Amino acid sequence: MNERIKAAREARVLAQNNDTAVLSTISKKLLGYPFGSVSPFMLSAEGQVIFYVSDIAQHARNLSVDNRLSITVFDAAESGDQNTHGRLTLTGNARFLVDESLGELYFQRFPDALSYRNAHDFKFWQMDVEHIRYIGGFGKIFWINPAEWLLLEPQWNSADALQMIQHMNDDHADACGLILRHQKVEFRNYAGSVKMSSIYPDGFHLIADERSVFIPFETDCVTSGEVRKQLVKMTHDARQSAAA
Repeated sequence: MNERIKAAREARVLAQNNDTAVLSTISKKLLGYPFGSVSPFMLSAEGQVIFYVSDIAQHARNLSVDNRLSITVFDAAESGDQNTHGRLTLTGNARFLVDESLGELYFQRFPDALSYRNAHDFKFWQMDVEHIRYIGGFGKIFWINPAEWLLLEPQWNSADALQMIQHMNDDHADACGLILRHQKVEFRNYAGSVKMSSIYPDGFHLIADERSVFIPFETDCVTSGEVRKQLVKMTHDARQSAAA
């Protein structure tokens, strides 16, 4: 894997591990000054940015006049120098989301947002990513192009994804727990419930102790069969590790 593709993968994992972003819009009220706000977001399967905001929110009002948008995510330092930690800026043009079936995947990730459906005219937006700036730490700085950032569209739709997630939660919750404890050291002794909340060509989210954790696949999956093979292998590896 070349250096740029590796950086693009790392940047996607950083985005997947952070479900809240700083959204920077061009202010209508302040006559062109940048305006920052904070919002939950998720990526589409390919890597476009999806967010859900009210029409009365300042950033939604700004986007209705000038749809240029920048979002920033970063790994917050618990101590020490913040500059040694990864950060990512994605920019592009935002538009109302046409395929609202993605909304069901959003509610799977952010179930509390279901209560917003009937409040203040919330709508789904999509930002088509055009520019990617990734800094993985000192000396690890890249402008990544969209072809390196975006993944191939998988051979499943939103309904298929929801079925895969539901199947894992209904029939293989134990496997979700095994994988989490094997993949993440901080959950090594975790004994609570674990649920899957997303599925992507390059990985999936698990929720434990009200925390969302992204688990990358070893290789990208285009079909649901490839997803199954990856999950079976990860479960097998986790069982072997736990028995050792």
